[in-house]
Amino acid sequence: MNQMNQTATVRQYEAADSLPDEYRELLYKVLKVAADTETSLLFPETDWLKMIIDLAPTPEDRQRIARLYAEELHHGLLFYKIWRDLGVTMTAEDYRSTREIYFAATPIQTWTDVALLNTLTDRVGLYQYRNMGGCSYLPLARIVPKIEKDEIGHTGMGYVHLRAICETPSGKADAQRLLAKWYPVALDMFGRSDSKREEAYLRWGLKKLGNEEMRQAYIREVRPLLEGLGLEVPDEKFNRKFL
Repeated sequence: MNQMNQTATVRQYEAADSLPDEYRELLYKVLKVAADTETSLLFPETDWLKMIIDLAPTPEDRQRIARLYAEELHHGLLFYKIWRDLGVTMTAEDYRSTREIYFAATPIQTWTDVALLNTLTDRVGLYQYRNMGGCSYLPLARIVPKIEKDEIGHTGMGYVHLRAICETPSGKADAQRLLAKWYPVALDMFGRSDSKREEAYLRWGLKKLGNEEMRQAYIREVRPLLEGLGLEVPDEKFNRKFL
């Protein structure tokens, strides 16, 4: 039986108080990673968001990028609300010290960084949320379509910016240099290929595909998009942390 059929036959859950222990633990993890990722550039103790807005070359770009991150923050709050419904309450110190922020630790110094961030990492988010679509936890399944729609817009906007950057030789050279930084980060965001939780996520119907299967689908989609801009795509194992 394939993975899609397996997830189609699992039990669905509506109420947080009826969840089996393993299911609750898996749901807790997927919600926390999603919420932390969506809000990772919005730390109150940093000025990353202001810096990104300041990098935007035109007033229109500043407005669009501010709207994008307002939507990301809203996504994070939706995930945190479901998480709180599981009975988890974080203190401010917990919020600062336990967040899943790997990709957000990557330096952002130029508008090209921002374009690649949105083109590549928002597309990873799109894949992750599509993988949760129709999942067995109904409160989560209900919010995913709206978030997925927003992420399509985010990655599309990033690609429009990246395409404009690549229209000049200097811009394309800058994009090529920074692609070597962002492409491995994006691939790592799918998680380890040998994840110990993967089988359980599939069995409980919280996800439909495994990490490596999603990563390879992502590579097949992204490679021609980048090559169409005249960029050379790094090897998929180049500078990776989580194989």
